[in-house]
Amino acid sequence: MTKPPLSLQPLLLGLAATAYLCAPASAQASSEQAQEIRIPSQSLDAALNELAAQSGLVIVAPGALTSGLRSQTVSGTMTPREALSRLLEGTQLTYGVNEQGAISIVRAVRNAPADDHARLGSQENDMSDLAVLDTVTVTGTRADPLNQLQKGATDSLTGLSLSLLETPRSASRVSDITIERYGMQDVDDLLSAVPGTFTASFFGVPGNLNVRGTLADTYFQGFKRIENRGNYSSNLAAASYVEVLRGPASPIYGPGKVGGLLNFIPKTAKGVDRDYVDTFGGSVSATTGSYDKAVISGELYIPAGDGGFALFGEREDSGSYYNNINPEHTNLQGTYVGRLSDDWSMELNAMYFEESGRIQTPGWNRVTQDLIDTGTYITGRDTDLQDIDGDGYLSFEEIDAVLGTNWGTSNLRQIAEYGGANRPEFALDTGVGTTRLDGSQILATDGDYNDTNTWTGYAGLERSVGETGKFQLQAFIDRMENQRFNSFGFAADYEAQAEELRASYGFKYALGSHLTTDNVFGIGYRHHDAKQYETFLSGYIAPDRRDLSVGAQANDKIMSVRRGSDGALMWDSEYDMEWSSKSAFGVSDIRFHRLAMLLGWRYDYYDAKAINTGGTVFGVANEWVEDSDGAHSWSAALRYETPYGITPYVTYADSRSLESTQTGGLSTGIIAAKLFISPSELKEVGAKFSLLNGNLFGGMAYYEQFRRRTDQMGNVDGTTAKGVELEAHWLATDNLSFAATLTDQETRVDEPGVRRGEYLQVRPDQFGVDGALGYGGTFAFNNAGYVPSLADGYTLRTIPDQVASLNGTYTSDRFSLNDWSAQSGLTLGATYVSETGGILENDIVLPSYTLVNGAAFLQVGDVTLSANIDNLFDERYFTPAAEVYKEVAVMPGLPRTYRLTLKYQF
Repeated sequence: MTKPPLSLQPLLLGLAATAYLCAPASAQASSEQAQEIRIPSQSLDAALNELAAQSGLVIVAPGALTSGLRSQTVSGTMTPREALSRLLEGTQLTYGVNEQGAISIVRAVRNAPADDHARLGSQENDMSDLAVLDTVTVTGTRADPLNQLQKGATDSLTGLSLSLLETPRSASRVSDITIERYGMQDVDDLLSAVPGTFTASFFGVPGNLNVRGTLADTYFQGFKRIENRGNYSSNLAAASYVEVLRGPASPIYGPGKVGGLLNFIPKTAKGVDRDYVDTFGGSVSATTGSYDKAVISGELYIPAGDGGFALFGEREDSGSYYNNINPEHTNLQGTYVGRLSDDWSMELNAMYFEESGRIQTPGWNRVTQDLIDTGTYITGRDTDLQDIDGDGYLSFEEIDAVLGTNWGTSNLRQIAEYGGANRPEFALDTGVGTTRLDGSQILATDGDYNDTNTWTGYAGLERSVGETGKFQLQAFIDRMENQRFNSFGFAADYEAQAEELRASYGFKYALGSHLTTDNVFGIGYRHHDAKQYETFLSGYIAPDRRDLSVGAQANDKIMSVRRGSDGALMWDSEYDMEWSSKSAFGVSDIRFHRLAMLLGWRYDYYDAKAINTGGTVFGVANEWVEDSDGAHSWSAALRYETPYGITPYVTYADSRSLESTQTGGLSTGIIAAKLFISPSELKEVGAKFSLLNGNLFGGMAYYEQFRRRTDQMGNVDGTTAKGVELEAHWLATDNLSFAATLTDQETRVDEPGVRRGEYLQVRPDQFGVDGALGYGGTFAFNNAGYVPSLADGYTLRTIPDQVASLNGTYTSDRFSLNDWSAQSGLTLGATYVSETGGILENDIVLPSYTLVNGAAFLQVGDVTLSANIDNLFDERYFTPAAEVYKEVAVMPGLPRTYRLTLKYQF
């Protein structure tokens, strides 16, 4: 039916009742008789109209209540009233029935007993003449304690109000309760719940997620955050939920890279599928565990008119299995959401994160197959280089005095393209032999540090326009500061800030009764400043010098930043970078019956400039490099929403995104080469499904994607990936549920060409040198294409071919324990990862492994005790290193660990 204003409802109900009384008796009785009903997921008002047509019910649905809401798929044999209840799940709406059987949709009243919801809703909407159902029992729909079925609509993936079933892309949502029950702590843990998300070790710090073989972008409320390639850990504790979209971002959110994105949605006073909080409440918790794990956290929800505040805080001061890694962090977050009037609403978010002690580390050095297979490590130290001044570190001058320099760079590093060869000074000459190495003995020492603080803010103002219009004005800011030092020869000082403004207008438009459109159009502006100071190009870096079985010594710790005569630090690279973009975008979802097409377009125009005033500059130095350019991105997806709960789709996306650095800036090299805008392409075909009366939900997709890559030196290559992904969630009973994922993929680096491609550090044996004769120095190929076997392209074996996971969760019914209301649950899951390795032929193989994790909880009244055990069977495993160290280092995995959390809710 059409959407009447609330003031006309009593009149319309009277007319509807008259029509109902005049209808045949068979129609009047139809609401109590089971029949075959098939209603695809669509806008709620359209679904109610379709139910009325199929069942003969008279349904009055006020437009003010149903606007912007979507229904799930309802399919099977049931009574029309059961179907109606299914359609209203998660909408905060219920229904009343008058004496003649006519039905009116009303708002449920919060915190009222279930049998009073419809009555109170009727009174609230001045319809006290309605008789209502006491209790609505929905058959076939089971309890979903982990919020796994993800039926509700979300605008945080595409920018339009589409459910995951309707989203024609491989996508996943992980709720806060799933994060808690699975024991997830950072983005690397998403591997157990989200297909395609294996992340190689980026110096041991879980920063950006890797999706489909490439580093993904991280978003906050639909705005891209500053790059986080191992700067700090991406903590999940403050999330209401996270969503992972494979492929580029929605045109509304920005010109995202192919691979994918993680969108972080903070805890607020308005959660998924619920209204604003209206009572004061919250929780406090404390966690202890293996290796001096110590975390305290709390959250607080405060009602404020038609809205509320949500506050969250967490503090960690823990030890670690790994030597000299002692993670500490403080995470503070505050949110306000609320209605300012009938038409206006607002959301404000602020998040502060500070972390130290999580030192970047490659993990194990001196890697051999024997070390991987048996833990046998080659010992020994090189004494040719000595700490002459006794300050505890090797200075550049102390290294140069023995090895000399070559074109201003250190001979401690030998590069094949420039005639590099082994030096006798590189040979180990003291304590040479073998020993068994423990996984905790990694390349990190007391003097190393990695300190970060970030501040993120979001403000959104929304105004309803007419029945379907929505105007949004949004602002975003993200700031990061990071200082790090690794005594094997790397140091950096980063500072970056991004600001973005976005204005958009969304509306729905119908052309007749079968053709509808849902649209968003808008404009945006983003500005980015970054300072990126680093030391590594001059070549004073040697991760293999240190004997991990002995620990750090003065002659293997390198003071990796020079000081000038004035005492100021002299970095190899000192990038100051600035860019801005002006954008326009549009997204439209066009539906005709069950066929729908999602179209997206975006245009960005960039102004970029950068300068490098460092001490070791290859290319343009000490002058600003500037350029401007624009690029179009577009996507098209076709889907068919069958009446059987299966939605096949096909998607194509052509995206143009920035080739940014570690701080999100644009380097002088890529600006000068006009390579700062990189193309990406995605082809995907798949199907979403909601079966077994909605109790089995998931999707399957096949994809092919391409992404060009350009580094700071102007080296150009690309990655081409293809694979199959499967995700399924099944509510087997009201108490038992299962979740499964499967990824089968291959990621290849395209032909870099002879003497082109990425910089690659290699082991001495890959340089034709026995390990013990070369561990005192460093060997590298300046371009991977120097190696004949890599010049025509190669498989990126740091990404496993197969990853699979299976998790089962049991949640008990409520029971009485010493007169307290109680509940308990158990989760058990396994994740399989196939073998990985480097990229050279006959390379070291990291064997496949299966990790089993378990979790249990007992809630008694307002107190919950949770226990998590990770790596239950103490599996020995390794994670490959990412980027330049993938041939020379591996990260040994964590042994069995446990955590206990005590939580009090009030």
